[in-house]
Amino acid sequence: MTSRTLTMKRATHTRKLKELQQAQKEGVHYRWLSTGDMPGTGVKTRLFCSKAALGEVHLMSEAEHAELLEGWYRDDVRLIYDQVPLNTEKTTRAAVQVNAEHPMLFSSAEPAVLSTDLVYVVSKGNGSHGREARSVKSTGSTDEELKKKQLIEKRAWENDGANFVSVRSNGMHANRSKNLAWLFRAESDSLGRDLSDVELKAQRELLGVIRRRKEMRVVDACRYAERCAGLPLGSGVRAFRQLAAAKRIAFDLNVADPLEVLVADVWMPARRK
Repeated sequence: MTSRTLTMKRATHTRKLKELQQAQKEGVHYRWLSTGDMPGTGVKTRLFCSKAALGEVHLMSEAEHAELLEGWYRDDVRLIYDQVPLNTEKTTRAAVQVNAEHPMLFSSAEPAVLSTDLVYVVSKGNGSHGREARSVKSTGSTDEELKKKQLIEKRAWENDGANFVSVRSNGMHANRSKNLAWLFRAESDSLGRDLSDVELKAQRELLGVIRRRKEMRVVDACRYAERCAGLPLGSGVRAFRQLAAAKRIAFDLNVADPLEVLVADVWMPARRK
């Protein structure tokens, strides 16, 4: 957010302002921060994502990575924008409304561009859509670091008719985050291609095993499916990941190892329209 903007090199900031102005003229989204703009700072990740507005997302911390996975997995999230810049006129007005000092750029009179880590376009279930701005911070951040910047950010988004959510995350350390990343990689491996005959056969066989053999562990069900259908080693586990990523099956994402859970604890969600 702002702290990264303030440490950005002046030449980089000048270039990005010009690019932002051009993008606004063309009516297209512009990513304010990319992983290449802040070399040597923090844990940065660049991912291709099926819901990303620009095809990929640039994440500046493990906390943002964990939150991105949550947005990707949510059914109601249709589109994800990353590193979204806010209009300085709007944030300056918001700063006055919340009685907070607006961060200035390079100790000058120029207001710094504030950006929001992730913005979701969310389906409301009645054919309409809304926006959900999500400002993400590590659980190690202090309240003093968050208060002024997020108050301004929150008011600016609310003035613009969007919801604002402040997220605290412990990065990619939680079992849930690790499991979501496991499924995310399975989807990423399938994007842009048709599944092979072996993959489709493995999925059909595994679904049959899951329906019938409730007392097996998932890993044993995967091996059983491979033996019954004469499939290559590893086909069952890949099928399990692909089915879970597509939400044709589901399990408790907080478990330490999904392959060790009982098939009885795997369920089949209602198919999405």
